[in-house]
Amino acid sequence: MKAPCPTKIAICSVIVALFLSVGCSKDDTEVSYDLAGNWKVAYYIDGSETITKTDENTWPDINNGDVTANFTEPNDDGEGAISGVTVTNAYQGNYTLGAEGEITIGPVATTFINEPEWTNLFRISGARNYEIKNSRLFIYYNDGQNTIVLERN
Repeated sequence: MKAPCPTKIAICSVIVALFLSVGCSKDDTEVSYDLAGNWKVAYYIDGSETITKTDENTWPDINNGDVTANFTEPNDDGEGAISGVTVTNAYQGNYTLGAEGEITIGPVATTFINEPEWTNLFRISGARNYEIKNSRLFIYYNDGQNTIVLERN
């Protein structure tokens, strides 16, 4: 009996490994709900319009123009704390998780100093639902007409 060709074995091994790695890769559209940690706003969705951060709609000299959110790990009752900065103002409050993807935030206490246009759609206390897809946190409010999209910070 003739021994198998080492080149054929190597090629077959590469093909099998490639097939297994592709077949077992994590789906990029997988939804999760682990929101604990630091986030910053990447963009907003207002109806059908996507609003991104620019030098014109924020103040880059203050907090780099960023809007941030820090969610603590929720307790067994789904309750946690939220805090962050909306470019010029600090805020803090509590949140409660309901059924998968449901969230209630508030009351929220904040300082009140003039804000750039970029923060107009950061209505975090109006949040009703959330999900994490493609490593981004989507917070929905206004019956899903508006979305705050955040990235891990």
